[in-house]
Amino acid sequence: MNRYTNLLLALASGLLLFAAWPVSPLTLLIFFAFIPLLWMEERVSSRKKFFGLTYITMFIWNVATTWWIWNASAPGAVSAFLANSLLMCFPWLGYKIVKRRMGERWGYLSLIAFWMCFEYIHLQDWGLSWPWLTLGNAFATKTEWVQWYEYTGNSGGSLWVLAVNILLFLHLKKNMLRNVTKDYRFLIPAALLLVLPILISKITTFRLEKGNQTNQNIVVVQPNIDPYEKVSNEAGSFEAQLQKLISTTEKAADNNTALIVWPE
Repeated sequence: MNRYTNLLLALASGLLLFAAWPVSPLTLLIFFAFIPLLWMEERVSSRKKFFGLTYITMFIWNVATTWWIWNASAPGAVSAFLANSLLMCFPWLGYKIVKRRMGERWGYLSLIAFWMCFEYIHLQDWGLSWPWLTLGNAFATKTEWVQWYEYTGNSGGSLWVLAVNILLFLHLKKNMLRNVTKDYRFLIPAALLLVLPILISKITTFRLEKGNQTNQNIVVVQPNIDPYEKVSNEAGSFEAQLQKLISTTEKAADNNTALIVWPE
């Protein structure tokens, strides 16, 4: 059984990420999803083997949560699954290297830094952009937990998820083999970090609901471009489509406009 433990840990992380992802009601699992992967990293010394097992986790997450792109293009879906899973492994490989060379503290900090950088790059307009699997999007159906996104964006949610996972993992690591007094120095910060952002969001929502209700001027812009033609020459270049959105918005918006909504 021991020979399969690392594989089972990789599978567990992939399945937890899938189980936590919208529109699943099990969002809370996102705060535990990387613990098996972190544990597997502790057990595997080979970077090559660790990379391969991490790829299994990311592949499960990609396929299980974005399988529907198969309906648009089967070859495109397979390419996206393979490529995006591969890209997601590099922050973890970087973490493995830094942790080995500089110690645990710098290793865990580097994991957060590498993953956040990866997500930032992945949000840019390039051929492999795939922002839906940004960790902060796990709370798409739990907006009452993340009202503070108005300040941090979904990147704040990604930081939240990674930090809680690491702290909970460190608690388990420090206590699983202890036969003496338990060590709670990581559990208490993890619990506070998990609960306080939700509590702050709940208070913010409550204050808004109890405050004065006012009407807002909102502009919703629909350029009416066929999604199957938007990448063709008929619909024009990206710049031309963007200019169409801007010009339509300028015609509809005024000084009283509080919010402008564009399509994805």
